[in-house]
Amino acid sequence: MPPFDCSASVSDHPDEVLLERLDKARPWPRERYDRAVRLWERYVDTNPLPFVERCTRGVKGFPELAPLWALLSSFFPRKSARGALRLSRFDEIVLTLLSTEWLTPLAVCSHKSQLVAELWELLYCTGDLFLPRRLEQWADHDSSAVVERTTGPKPADGYPMLSLVYRLTDRGMKLREGLDRLADAQSLPIAGTEAYSTSSPWVVLDDGRLARL
Repeated sequence: MPPFDCSASVSDHPDEVLLERLDKARPWPRERYDRAVRLWERYVDTNPLPFVERCTRGVKGFPELAPLWALLSSFFPRKSARGALRLSRFDEIVLTLLSTEWLTPLAVCSHKSQLVAELWELLYCTGDLFLPRRLEQWADHDSSAVVERTTGPKPADGYPMLSLVYRLTDRGMKLREGLDRLADAQSLPIAGTEAYSTSSPWVVLDDGRLARL
């Protein structure tokens, strides 16, 4: 089983099951409601560490917190025990699936590679349009492009997965092996903070903990 699962949908269940569950629904106790509010406040705080610590320790009544951190940690850059900086797991997958050939976002997530299954585990949670948005961010990053972009086979209106094509540059191929500094990568908003932020540099360690760089 994957460490997180965001693919479940109300459309996966027949109406009678949903109606039965709704019939049994009851308001949360005040204590549980207050805990949920405090968790949300920590989730959107600029310092993500208190929220991450609650995910790893657990909070009564919220068993989904552990797999939630497994998901969020996939979007933060990583630091090895030897101090080497690496892309986030999500960005590493995306840049590995890209090549020097022009590819649409649809072609990236339909690639014949075992990595595609891992990519879709993340996209099930973020939504598939997260991929073209992230590719656009990489293409807009700086003058020394990691990813190049040009017009795709379909018009922009209504075809976000086909309206642009992307290819990896030589610099992008080098970044797949590691980062010299966080600024090599485009920042990515996550909850109340940003991954790859030089002013608030957070990294995921080999043991899965979040730490300040």
